[in-house]
Amino acid sequence: MKPVWIVVANAYQAQLFERAKPRGPLEPLVSFVHPESRLKAGDLGAHQPGRAQAADRGGQTSYQPPTEPKDKEKDLFARQIAEYLGQGVHADRCSGLMLFASHRMLGAIRELLDTRTSRAVQHSAPIDLTGMQTRELEARIAQQLAV
Repeated sequence: MKPVWIVVANAYQAQLFERAKPRGPLEPLVSFVHPESRLKAGDLGAHQPGRAQAADRGGQTSYQPPTEPKDKEKDLFARQIAEYLGQGVHADRCSGLMLFASHRMLGAIRELLDTRTSRAVQHSAPIDLTGMQTRELEARIAQQLAV
């Protein structure tokens, strides 16, 4: 039987665990860290304002709202996690996924999952469990699954 992969993430760090049995222990698989998420916006690069362009006819303008540098970094990190999960699902290395991440990070990861990987998600919850030790983490995941 293939293990279930369990992701615990926020915008700065993520840990991927696997669980061979439904009530089995969490086994660490991969850790991800994205230090750019902790940098100040000014340290991430020049802030480029949106551009206005006049159309050839009618003098209309369009404006693209700027994307904040911290949001770009969060999206890059979410893409890294989503791609890794997708590779695991497509290679049949897991039987399903569980996602526990901060609210914005969970949305970013779920948005980037392809159809097959998205179907593999058995449970997800907008909760940041990244600062917990393994025993406490196992208890909190069990609590989330009981809800």
